[in-house]
Amino acid sequence: MVSFIIVAKEKKKREAYAKEHAKKHTIDIFDITVIAKDPESKTNTQSIGIETVKLIQKKLYFKPIKSPYKLLIIEDAQLLTPEAQNALLKVLEEPPANTHIMLGTESIETLLPTIQSRCQIIILEEEKKELSEKMIEELSTFIATLPELTIGEKLKHAEQLAKDKEKALVWIENIIFMLRGQLMQFYIQNENPQSAIRNPHINILKSFQSLHTLLKTTNVNPRFAIERTLLSL
Repeated sequence: MVSFIIVAKEKKKREAYAKEHAKKHTIDIFDITVIAKDPESKTNTQSIGIETVKLIQKKLYFKPIKSPYKLLIIEDAQLLTPEAQNALLKVLEEPPANTHIMLGTESIETLLPTIQSRCQIIILEEEKKELSEKMIEELSTFIATLPELTIGEKLKHAEQLAKDKEKALVWIENIIFMLRGQLMQFYIQNENPQSAIRNPHINILKSFQSLHTLLKTTNVNPRFAIERTLLSL
């Protein structure tokens, strides 16, 4: 019937929204299927593969037991592999009768554009992120000097970042946030929109967005992924 993408950094916010949605549509717990990351896993990342999606799809065609609707919740949808996301396309576009599908994710960028286009996107309000002037200056300096760094310097920087994956992710998120703000300001101030599109920082932004998604949704070696991104810029 309908498919949603629920975007919020905090998982509890996404869970609360799903709970309220079920209550609003009188969906009993017996008719709710939740696919989530294993809380006992010792790894920071897991993937939700195509086999899991195939099993889900079979279950979607069952009739609801105690409710007028069924609800499928894929929590941590950022963990869906590209193959799994592609396998979901048809069912997201035309969900079975009496079925609601909800994908919860930390960031919309982790989902393929084809997935996004088939769902209603609901972005839950987050606290406004702000970076200190010192942080902005440090990140801006890094971005400005990045093309001039030697291969050895880039590899050394990647080595330092990879020592703590969670801190690396926060650092990458800060760069993405800063670049988005700068590009938006540049676009507003520039009379020619095409010049904003050609801004070289757009490619840097895309590279760090891809790196963030890779680190967040796969078990890739962090040092290898960071090295490859820095060496490409």
